[in-house]
Amino acid sequence: MVVFNLFFFTILLQLITMAVLARHPRKPFGAWFTTLIMTSGVTGFSVLAAPWGWFGVPLRFVIALLFVVALLVSLRRGAPEGAAAQSSPIRALVKVVVGVFFGGVAIGVLRAHSVPPGAIDLAFPLTRGAYLVGQGGSHSAANYHAQHPVQRYAVDVAKLNRAGMRARGLYPNDARAYAIFGDAVVSPCDGVVVAAADAFPDAARISLDEKNPAGNHVIVRCGDVNVTLAHLQRGSVAVRAGTTIARSTPIGRAGNSGNSTEPHLHVHGERNGAGVPLRFDGQWLVRNTIVRK
Repeated sequence: MVVFNLFFFTILLQLITMAVLARHPRKPFGAWFTTLIMTSGVTGFSVLAAPWGWFGVPLRFVIALLFVVALLVSLRRGAPEGAAAQSSPIRALVKVVVGVFFGGVAIGVLRAHSVPPGAIDLAFPLTRGAYLVGQGGSHSAANYHAQHPVQRYAVDVAKLNRAGMRARGLYPNDARAYAIFGDAVVSPCDGVVVAAADAFPDAARISLDEKNPAGNHVIVRCGDVNVTLAHLQRGSVAVRAGTTIARSTPIGRAGNSGNSTEPHLHVHGERNGAGVPLRFDGQWLVRNTIVRK
């Protein structure tokens, strides 16, 4: 069901609305315009907010291109022969509501690119490959962590394989099938290790350890900010609390421990109980940002 829902809202619904737009003549203008609002909102949601690591990042650009094609085909259609096509007010209202709802989420993702004041600069803690941001940014439309004060600006990162997907398969029940599993994680700064845990098991896919949500993790004091790197692989944590480490020092490997839906790396900064915005190598990371190392 999870896979079907994601497929429907990421790809299928977009194709349906594009087909409606492509078949719709540009006259009468009102009926055409409400169709455009619906299709634009749904497509914007897909391109900006959908989790493209599931179905392959290249498909994201295919969806955007298909929207342009559908729009051009629609613009080439003149008024229908005979009586003008009628559009019921209820149908027009439904189209506008759908477009505004999905478009509102897309606008939220665009707003998430705004960098909050007080952001600190760190090194990206992964070193080899192409990495996709699953959760990140300054708005809840792009980052569900935004609702939690301490983790308000947290970032969740997956790795992309050669197909532009985060795993071999859509939702495999094997942690080793996820490209990020076992990747080296390094310190994002020169600092002191505040805490380190390495006792929690890695789940095959979904890990719901709510008592130990960070799972195996390392907290590094970067200046006056505590930076947590969570869901590490058991047996991989290579540092101890109280140790002074340099930037890029290996601290562990990406795993799937704690409270986690699948293998990924979670990073957040905290100062006096409040989340701190983090830039990595000068870049503000938002959902669907790709970082190449």
